[in-house]
Amino acid sequence: MFLKIFFSICFLLVSGAAFSQQCDCAKEFTHIQNFMEKNYVGFNDKIKIMTRTVYDKKVKQFQQMAASQSGKEKCLLITSSYLQLFKDAHVSISPVFSSDAVDSTFIANREQLKLTDKKLAALKDSKTIEGIYYFKYDSSYKIAVIKSPTALRDYAGVLISSKWPVWKQGMVKLEAKQLSKGMMKGVLYTRNHMPRVEWFGIGDNTLGGDWQREGSGSSAANNKEYVWVSSKKLSDKTLYIRISTFSASNGKRIDSVFKANKELLESMPNLVLDLRDNGGGADFTYEPIIPYIYTNPIKTIGLNAWSTDSTIAGWSKILLDEDLPQSTKENLQKRIDLMKANKGKMVNIFDDEIDSSYSRQEFPKKVVILINDGCASTTEQFLFAAKQSTKVTLAGDHTEGVLDYSNVRETPFPCMPYILNYSSTRSRRIEAGQAIDNVGIKPDVYLKKGSDWVEDARVLLEGK
Repeated sequence: MFLKIFFSICFLLVSGAAFSQQCDCAKEFTHIQNFMEKNYVGFNDKIKIMTRTVYDKKVKQFQQMAASQSGKEKCLLITSSYLQLFKDAHVSISPVFSSDAVDSTFIANREQLKLTDKKLAALKDSKTIEGIYYFKYDSSYKIAVIKSPTALRDYAGVLISSKWPVWKQGMVKLEAKQLSKGMMKGVLYTRNHMPRVEWFGIGDNTLGGDWQREGSGSSAANNKEYVWVSSKKLSDKTLYIRISTFSASNGKRIDSVFKANKELLESMPNLVLDLRDNGGGADFTYEPIIPYIYTNPIKTIGLNAWSTDSTIAGWSKILLDEDLPQSTKENLQKRIDLMKANKGKMVNIFDDEIDSSYSRQEFPKKVVILINDGCASTTEQFLFAAKQSTKVTLAGDHTEGVLDYSNVRETPFPCMPYILNYSSTRSRRIEAGQAIDNVGIKPDVYLKKGSDWVEDARVLLEGK
């Protein structure tokens, strides 16, 4: 089994003061650039796609921005924009600062934009991304999202009002580039003004899930309590199981639910497995599912790793994860030893495999797996296995497409309170013409947006 693990980040209480008073943005950027060029397993592939000339030109532009007067405030946005060149959702930045640490010097030099009464009045009637939004959980912020194009952004969210005294009217609360019709990426300035990289999904009246357009009401669906894993009978013929994440910490819950439903799984003809918005985790967590969907030997294409000291250290750190089974740790140690013996090389750490160790079970006879564009990474690895079963039908919408470069490892920024997450392995599916990054896995049956997909799945299985 492949091991796809996001190692849990320890959110250290790092003072935000270091960000503005001590850190040199040009040095921070150069460090991350050099690290990616030496350690990111997809670097050479991505350079071939964008060309070295284009890459060098972009890097030079980012270096100039980092060295500019606004570099300190925009440093995270500059670095995140550079990483976006690689179009790999596994490459990301995580914060490790205390939300209570306040740096008055940094705040005093924050960007501010003036909003006229005429502009605010026009935004109230806007049907585009521009508009007036409030933080829907406690209404602690109200912002005006306006077009504000620069080299780093298309839109800016400008503060109208806040219950927090460190926030004043006109301060920029968020800024982002639009990547597609339904998505923007940029930074959100948190309560203490420290920036955090954010994806902002664009809805009819929402932005990023947290921001609601003024006057449009609120979405009760977004306020539901998170459910890790659950099950219920949809009818006498169909069992439903929902798995929200394949994270290592959810492994025991998944195993428990399948054991608790053993009698039903071995007697009911149909199963709906709901994996919508399951962003992945660790491969071992989906092992309890395989016996119930297996019909044919499962073919899996292996992985290569670019063996560097940083990547070896990142893999070694995973051994500290108490949620990992001992057998997985032993398997992992073999991969680490192989990388240590082949530093500076692309190493085959997972062979191509054909797993025929399971036996086909009579029940369930048919399985529908619900998927959408929130399915990624380990979830997609599971779907590659599931697609090989004659029992399985994938239904819904295409997945995110985040698997060709995977096994995320981390490294700290040299000074700024952030961690760089980067892909350490490369699937040999790329050579086989089966790459899915930024494309995703297509369903066998597309379901209409806005319909009840669980009911749709039941109808697919029961025929009525």
